[in-house]
Amino acid sequence: MTYLVAPTVLRIAPDQLAARTRERFGGELRRAGSFAQLCLLGAQACLDSAPGRTSLGVLWASRHGALAAARTALQEAASGEPVMPFTFVATQPHLAATLLAQRSAPVARAAFVHIEPSGWPRLLGLAQTWLASCEQVLVGWVEEATEGEAHESDWCVLQKNPGEVSCAPLREARGALPATSADWLARVATWTTAPREPLALRGGGEAWRFAAGRQRVT
Repeated sequence: MTYLVAPTVLRIAPDQLAARTRERFGGELRRAGSFAQLCLLGAQACLDSAPGRTSLGVLWASRHGALAAARTALQEAASGEPVMPFTFVATQPHLAATLLAQRSAPVARAAFVHIEPSGWPRLLGLAQTWLASCEQVLVGWVEEATEGEAHESDWCVLQKNPGEVSCAPLREARGALPATSADWLARVATWTTAPREPLALRGGGEAWRFAAGRQRVT
């Protein structure tokens, strides 16, 4: 059985990201870039609410990745000057796992992937296989804001030890509610406040079922 714990959903206005980062991490992430800052804010909040662990997998996804840093790098390159080193570093989405490890998280393996909004069940499926070698897997979806919207940083922990919510893939997606990478975890988090019937959500042609506590998931 796989359990999901510490669902954490952050929505941050673009003009508040720098202040939120300074408040949480001081000047530690000043040059890390907005994508890494957004990842760390959500990931650390999730880990703070999760049980302790001795080995951690970190698996997170985005549709566009470090978009703001990539645009800045292109602008700098177009000027005829070399891209600034910190700009280049900020374009690397994998930076977040390194920063987590530097903050004493016991990161055993990590991967960042680009997926479409309907691809979130594949992320859970991969995280579930990682539990063969990691005590917990930190799973995230991070997306920088587009015009008029908020930054997104949604995270949860999957583990084998019993927790708040049991979860498993369904053989068929029929009857499951449609969800996207940007809202599936928010819907699970809302459901956990008063769980009754199991919650079935689908993305693309795959679906997962979430049940309270030790309820059997089929």
